[in-house]
Amino acid sequence: MEKEELSVFRKLFLRALNENQLLILRSINGKHRSLNALLEEISRETKKPISTLKLNAKILKELGLIDYGERSNPKPVELTKHGQLVLKILEVVE
Repeated sequence: MEKEELSVFRKLFLRALNENQLLILRSINGKHRSLNALLEEISRETKKPISTLKLNAKILKELGLIDYGERSNPKPVELTKHGQLVLKILEVVE
């Protein structure tokens, strides 16, 4: 993709995703064993309510950008391939 195309996608992603969703995406780094651990860390650092962050994480999962398993089948929170692509586009053009 050319830089101009990437710029268009970046603008689209920035309009489609809110500040909390972008914060969650950018915070996933493989060191968190669970979604709760990640959201608790973000909440401590930003003073954002856990409930708000959980809602935004659920939206990211529904969009197919992150995955974190279920209560009965827990797994570490991670970016999906699509989430990695979105994050890469956001970072490449910045």
